[in-house]
Amino acid sequence: MKTHGGLHTHRGLIALTGAFFAAFALSGCGHEKPIDPQAELLPEQNIERAFQKQETLTAGRTFIAPVLRESAPAEEIHLDPPTPVAPPKAETELTLSAPHPSQCWMGDVTNPLREVVTSLEEQSLLYNTGPLTDCSGIFHRVLQGLKEQCPGRDFPTVEKDRDSRALARWYHERGKLQLIDNAEESAALLKPGAIIFFGRNGSVYEDFSVDDLLTPRKGIAHLGVVVKVHKDKSGKVLHYELFHGYGRKGITAASVTDWHKRTPTRNGYPPFGNGRQQWVAVARI
Repeated sequence: MKTHGGLHTHRGLIALTGAFFAAFALSGCGHEKPIDPQAELLPEQNIERAFQKQETLTAGRTFIAPVLRESAPAEEIHLDPPTPVAPPKAETELTLSAPHPSQCWMGDVTNPLREVVTSLEEQSLLYNTGPLTDCSGIFHRVLQGLKEQCPGRDFPTVEKDRDSRALARWYHERGKLQLIDNAEESAALLKPGAIIFFGRNGSVYEDFSVDDLLTPRKGIAHLGVVVKVHKDKSGKVLHYELFHGYGRKGITAASVTDWHKRTPTRNGYPPFGNGRQQWVAVARI
């Protein structure tokens, strides 16, 4: 895999200051260190140097973690006896409509996905401060909601496929993972329900393999799911909206972001990326 950090080609082009949210609302996934968008970063700190030499990399180790759920305390209810008090509602419980089996089996998960994402946004799940709140954890919550909406479909499990690389491996083993060599030429793959995998901040990925992407601290570092795509009158994809867990630990809630553009607003940013994270692979839920 040929990769090189942005320092080699973009010295002087990147100077991140202030609170521009598209530049700082990125984070690692699983065990990656979250990015503090309020901290002023020097160019030397902004550039990932892990890919300056050609390497032969091996597949990463799958992390296993149990499903964790928390329940909110019951609200105090004043009723005249003997009317029973309603039981507390679980904090992570999704309030969804009836399943959409026809859409699920035909591959159109737009409506079920929209309902799941809306429910998760309403919970204001802060990044990495509770169970399943890093980027891969948030994605597992999406899958849990879709399991209720789309009974009978096969999905990755949190017990065996906990982090972003393990999720990519699951889709690869089923022939559903596609590597992205040219983001602009691959824009037709950007549809609701597309799972977008990103590399590390500031790293450029060229001539890479699946094994390269599955290597911890060198491969995939973030993921999210597309919920909406914006096109011009000719049908050309201009940008897409992504639901993901990201941002500052304990401050940023999982939500839909809209800074993933064909033509980025900052020099050196990759097209259709997540800030400085390159789009490297895609799969379908």
